[in-house]
Amino acid sequence: MTNILTLRRIGIFCLLLLLSFNTKAQFTFQKHSFSINPAGGFTPAEIEKIFAPSLTAQEMHHPDGELDRIWSKNADRAEYFGKVANDVIINPNTPRPEVMDSLAGNNYSGSVPNDDDFAIGANQQILRVRNSTIGAYDYQKDSLLYELTLFRFYRPSTFLPGSKYDPRALYDPTADRFIVLYLSGNTWENSKIIVGFSKSNDLADGFNIYVVDGNPLNDSTWSDYPHITVSEDDLFITMNTFYNGSTNNSGYVQSTIRQIGKQAGYDSLALTEHYYSNFKIGNRNLFNFTGIDRADDEFPPNAPTYFLSNRNLDSINDSIFVVRIEGNAGNNPQMYLETYTTETPYGLPPEARQAQDHKFDCNDSRIQGGFIHDGVIQYVGNTITSSGNSGIYHGMINRYGPKTNSYFKIINFDPIDIGYPQVTFTGKSKSEIESIISFNHTGDSLNAGFSCMFFDNDSSYSRRKQIVEGGDFVDIISSGGNRKYERWGDYTGNQNAYGETGVIWASGYQATTNGQPLTAIAKLRSPNWQNAPSIGLAEKSVQSSVAPNPISNWFEFHLQQDKEDLLQFSLRAADGRSAKVLFDVEELALEGKNSFRFKTDALSPGLYILSVYNSKGEAIAQEKILKK
Repeated sequence: MTNILTLRRIGIFCLLLLLSFNTKAQFTFQKHSFSINPAGGFTPAEIEKIFAPSLTAQEMHHPDGELDRIWSKNADRAEYFGKVANDVIINPNTPRPEVMDSLAGNNYSGSVPNDDDFAIGANQQILRVRNSTIGAYDYQKDSLLYELTLFRFYRPSTFLPGSKYDPRALYDPTADRFIVLYLSGNTWENSKIIVGFSKSNDLADGFNIYVVDGNPLNDSTWSDYPHITVSEDDLFITMNTFYNGSTNNSGYVQSTIRQIGKQAGYDSLALTEHYYSNFKIGNRNLFNFTGIDRADDEFPPNAPTYFLSNRNLDSINDSIFVVRIEGNAGNNPQMYLETYTTETPYGLPPEARQAQDHKFDCNDSRIQGGFIHDGVIQYVGNTITSSGNSGIYHGMINRYGPKTNSYFKIINFDPIDIGYPQVTFTGKSKSEIESIISFNHTGDSLNAGFSCMFFDNDSSYSRRKQIVEGGDFVDIISSGGNRKYERWGDYTGNQNAYGETGVIWASGYQATTNGQPLTAIAKLRSPNWQNAPSIGLAEKSVQSSVAPNPISNWFEFHLQQDKEDLLQFSLRAADGRSAKVLFDVEELALEGKNSFRFKTDALSPGLYILSVYNSKGEAIAQEKILKK
């Protein structure tokens, strides 16, 4: 068992004790606490609805850290990666998602990259953001509520200098409210984070606004590339920090996590913030954290919040770092880290192809998004593929399973390049793992657009489903005289359609007929949406148990039967590596208490699912079994 040194809070605005524990290498970080007062509010005016003023063209800061981009073009590296990569085999029999609807996002503002995100509430209002605008739309009424620049969203008496960029939006299903965030400034002198908490579930009522310091430790750094997620009680913001004048391969300092009590934001009260920084493993910085969402609108009591990081700037690596925070901002939250390795490596993606030799920058192989469901984290990101082009990866980490050789597949649609994926749960029960993966697509003979695919409960992947192709290749950036280079975006958005079975929303990239970037928002549905849910642990119809658990070389399954019946026992791995059934046997169960004993010497360490079916083929029980 890992030993954890306890952090004790020693007061607001002060440095807490350094916490560390040993995995394969020592994990260390620092924690500070702050109080943040409300800064004002936003109430939409008629001008935002009618005129929607926008910005002039500009390119926003690149999110990379210490990245040597020549590696992404190196043919020798691509050849080596092809020898060790494990591209997933697409199953033509796996059904594809259904596109229920698609609509445009905010108007093109002249800023690049898109940085698409959105949030849709239970009332079907949509908060849409991109560089450098924010808009609200009523999906049911098909009407625009407002659209305006990020600059106009918050205008204090003394204006905040610097670009307004990198917006994020989120719907909080437990509170039935919206949260929006964007950045202001890109120097340590003017770095600010603007956070808005909706005053109600109606976007027309506006937001309570807070200004968070992007340089809270006064260490000459500024904050970039936000990601947000929520728990039952808190808002979490992850950021990367840089020195002034940073370019694509210099100036990165560290990655940070902010934990903020969200109810105070909805109530326009002072926020309590915990600021985690200086993350290191073996004295090497962790670059970029991605908060992991819940799979649905239920937050189990006292459930931890998870964050993933990887070695996304390395040319090739197989490490995934799982950070969890236990406890809410109002108490004394604690942080822990575990290291996992993937069954196949990931690597820096090359530039993605467009027509007429134009290229899209794919940044790096950071984790773009993910969710946790019944102890299993699914996550996605960009990578190079075995054929040396731009693809995506899809991984799964079982919190109760082994930490080595964790499920990890590379998705390759060569000669099409794909990137900036998101993954969203579409299942109906605890035992299901199905999801929809959405992503941008491009090619020298395919216009820049938006696609998706389905990941089924048997761990198979569908063919690509095109949502929108786009009208042309993108040709916007002319900085440095390079007319061939374009920014594909830094992220896309996704969300469950709460209250609708197997339905999600996703946003991505779309090119216009004159080569400008737009945002596409799509409503997608699982092909399994009408199927009966797979039985989950909470739905078993008979009283059962397993002992011992964890197991060593045997276990007993205990079952209470109300009548004699022929039962079928099925055991499969629960880490998603294979749908293969490890054993499938029939035994007679008598009325009353039954005990069945199974040997497990041949099983590798890991998590397994034992399913039990009656003579009618109905699932009546299911148990998780952990082999030590």
